[in-house]
Amino acid sequence: MNSALAFVFGLAGGSYINALVWRLYRGKNTVWARSECVQCGHKLAARDLIPVFSFLALGSKCRYCHKKISWQYPAVELASGLGLYWLALNFQPDLFIWLAGIFLITVFIFVYDLKYLLIPNGAVFLGVVWTLSGLWYFGGDFLTSALAAALMFSFFFLPYYLSKGKWMGGGDAKLGLFLGLWLGWPLVLEALLLAYVLGMVIGLALVVCERATFKSKVPFGPFLIAG
Repeated sequence: MNSALAFVFGLAGGSYINALVWRLYRGKNTVWARSECVQCGHKLAARDLIPVFSFLALGSKCRYCHKKISWQYPAVELASGLGLYWLALNFQPDLFIWLAGIFLITVFIFVYDLKYLLIPNGAVFLGVVWTLSGLWYFGGDFLTSALAAALMFSFFFLPYYLSKGKWMGGGDAKLGLFLGLWLGWPLVLEALLLAYVLGMVIGLALVVCERATFKSKVPFGPFLIAG
């Protein structure tokens, strides 16, 4: 896979992820609706939708209402582009396609959970189906992956069930199922440990900076994905 082309596809994928996150939460058409400014609702022209470049060319402001555009948009686009670029450099085309799909799905879940403290069932279902298709195509170890998925699901579902959602969200259990299926054993354990370390460090930093308290709700999905 050409790495430069993969970077361009990644930028486009990140741009769509931004739109999808905003539309899905508001119940808008996620396929055919035209992109619009989230501040004023003005329909955006093609020149306003060039990943990263449009943000920079417009000075991070909407062309029509001149209100600030969130840095989320170029950040997600650039992260997606760089992610696919790295995958293209390190994997053969068929494996690249599979891993690129998983990567973009996790980027979507990362952003959605970070913004809304929710993990859409559809994204997890797509991730599970896509992962299973790759395991079948590449002859992966279904048993090891299934055991890792069951372990991750149980690890998060038990505190969710016992606390009735106060300690842990149900979305984390579903995300654990998807990531456990993909990573298998023992990588899933390493991801879990890294997630808790990241969560602890960033959580304490937010408390010290008075951006959160020990009682604040913090989405765990982004830490699990990062791990």
